[in-house]
This record gives sequence, structure tokens and C-alpha cells, in this order.
Amino acid sequence: MISRKTNVEGLGIVAQSSGNLYTNVKDLKGRLISIEEEAYARIKTAGGENIGATEGTRAAVELTYIKNDIPVALKYDKLSPAIAKRAVEANSKGKYLCTNSTKRYDTNRKIADQEDKSGIPYKERTAIVLPRDSFNMSPLENSSQFNFFFGDMAEKEGKNSYFNLNKKVPISVCLIDKDIINGKEDSSVLENLNGTIIVPYIWFGGFDGRSGLSGYWGGNYCNGRVRGVLGAPKAQQKISKANALEIEVANALKNKQAFEYNGILYVPVRGKSVSLRQ
Repeated sequence: MISRKTNVEGLGIVAQSSGNLYTNVKDLKGRLISIEEEAYARIKTAGGENIGATEGTRAAVELTYIKNDIPVALKYDKLSPAIAKRAVEANSKGKYLCTNSTKRYDTNRKIADQEDKSGIPYKERTAIVLPRDSFNMSPLENSSQFNFFFGDMAEKEGKNSYFNLNKKVPISVCLIDKDIINGKEDSSVLENLNGTIIVPYIWFGGFDGRSGLSGYWGGNYCNGRVRGVLGAPKAQQKISKANALEIEVANALKNKQAFEYNGILYVPVRGKSVSLRQ
């Protein structure tokens, strides 16, 4: 259930849902907060409500693994209730969510490879290939991964720098041990060693004990908390298209001007005094 709401300037209403992942997804309509949004919320509320100071959250990054290969991280806007339900069911049995097919991994890997070849900036990418083992990242260390996860919040210095808020300590990324993925140890936590292991979220730890991203929790985090952005800030509601058009019409009538709106030329008055707005 929704346990907290915070109006974050420039972002929106950040709501927190407590319970298992399926409950969180239903509460937040599938819209989990991204790591970039969470980092922004922590910066904007520092010294005030301090979002993330002591409480971590699940964030909208999927980790996909396959036997004998490297993991892929995929950012997404929404998590489907079906996947969330399957994840909870698997976690309740002390297992990770797995599939009997490598299609999901192959698709995500293809996206990552295509974006890499296209030279898309890391902060704008959809997917990225990660190291096989857990690693640290910062603007100075594994900066490609740091920019992918934190986007515009990945600056080295300044008030919008999450690295600065985190006392300039590198962010640790804890992945599922590759020996587990390959079936060399603790294979009981996996449903299918030949298929794809999916962690449909990554845990973004609070910065009281230094921030970190964890993807190895599996069954241990069947219950927890998720934050999501539900809407525009109360004090910063955008003008609707209808209201914007009304304003344009009113101004045009007042100034006797024709005008263009969304690619359509409107001529609200006729006569010699009509002019086209430049």
C-alpha cells in the first residue's frame, strides 16, 4: 500500500509503496522510479525529507543473465504485473525469476550492442552490457556504467551531482555471482540453469551507509518498498493543450493575428489588419 507521498520540485509526486513487488506494481501502476529520478529526488530533498537517506528502493532496471555470458542491464518505464507476480512467486520459494528461453537475454543484448555501435551517449541508452563480476563505479571509475544508471545526475561536481551527495564514494554494484549463474554453486536458487535469469528490478540502497546497487537479493527481498513518480508537482501543473489553445486564440483575437498551433494555421479574424505571426 502507499505509505508516503512527497512533492519533489521539478519531478512530481514521489509515492512510496510497501509490500511485495506485485503489490508495489499495482500501487504505482507499474511505474517504478528510475535510478536517475531517485538520485534527483535525493538531491532535491537533502536536508528536508531526505528521500533515500535511510531507505533504499527498488528501481526500474532489469538485470538479465545467461549461462557463461555477461549480464545485461535494461532500463524500462513500466514493469508488467505479470512479471512482478512471477518474481514474487519465485522469490517466495527462495529462487530467482527464470525463463526456459534465452530470447529475453538475446533481445536485450542486441539492443545493447546496437546502441554501442551507434555511439549513443551512455546516459541516453536503453541497455548496457555489464562486467561479469560485481564492480564499483563513479565519474572516475567505470564511468560508462555510472552514466548509464545515473544519467543527468552523474556529474562529477555541483549541486546536481549524486557523486557529490554520496560523499564522493564510488557506488558499488553487486551482481549475482557468476558461479551461481553457471551452476557451480548454490544452483538450488535457480529454476533453470540453461535459461535466462531475470532480476526485474535493482535495489538502490540508501546513502546513510553509502549507496549501492544490488541485483543479487532474489528471495531475500520478496517484501520491501518501491518508489514511483505519480504525477506533476501540485505547484507546477502544466497548462493543458486545450487551455494553451484558448490562450493562443485569445491573444490572436486581441492582436488580430493568424497563428500556427501544432502544425495547423489558424486565422481567427479576417480583414486587412490580419498578419501572420513570425
